Amino acid sequence: MDPTAFFAAFFAALFAIANPIGNVPFFIMYTADVSSTRTRHAVALLLGGVIAGTMLLCMFFGADILKFFGISIPAFQIAGAIILLTIAFSMLSGTHTDRTHALTAATGEGSVWERAEAVIPKVIVPLVIPIYVGAGTISALVLYGHQALADDALLLPALGVVLTVCILITLCNFASDYILQFFGKQGLEIVVRIFGIVIAGIAIQMFFQGLGGLTVGFVNPSI
Repeated sequence: MDPTAFFAAFFAALFAIANPIGNVPFFIMYTADVSSTRTRHAVALLLGGVIAGTMLLCMFFGADILKFFGISIPAFQIAGAIILLTIAFSMLSGTHTDRTHALTAATGEGSVWERAEAVIPKVIVPLVIPIYVGAGTISALVLYGHQALADDALLLPALGVVLTVCILITLCNFASDYILQFFGKQGLEIVVRIFGIVIAGIAIQMFFQGLGGLTVGFVNPSI
């Protein structure tokens, strides 16, 4: 496959699934009570690095890791859907926002990077997995990663796609501070509840897609 065509196809798929722009409200929600703009920017940088590392791990070893644990992509989709559905319900009720505020408000001491590092472990699930790196993202990474590993000419374009998407995610999250100022906390609460409905719909769709994949696998184990 031509490297340019491969880059374009992979980038289009990964950008659409990872959705750097559409996922900004979730970054805002998880950093709404972080003490300063500099700390939020540091969180965005660190989060971008974590997402990049996770994506590269999935691209090169995702299929082997899932296979090692005996987990199929459809089963991973169902698990991710259950997590997202739980989050959606708590977003609609307002309890998720309260919990998020409690997590981020507890990180008010130390340097900018120390405060940012304190936030990251608390938001890896669900912000990194399954929001940015969900079953769809992993499927795309495994598929295109398999092609890149089979053809050395595609390896650099594949790495370029992952790094480009992660840079775009980081830049979008950098802009979240201005978005937060525009909406305010009350406006953010409304946005969170609206996105709770959206996430519930995505979760149900993921669930039935995974269920359909498992059903096909049971009917035809060779697939």
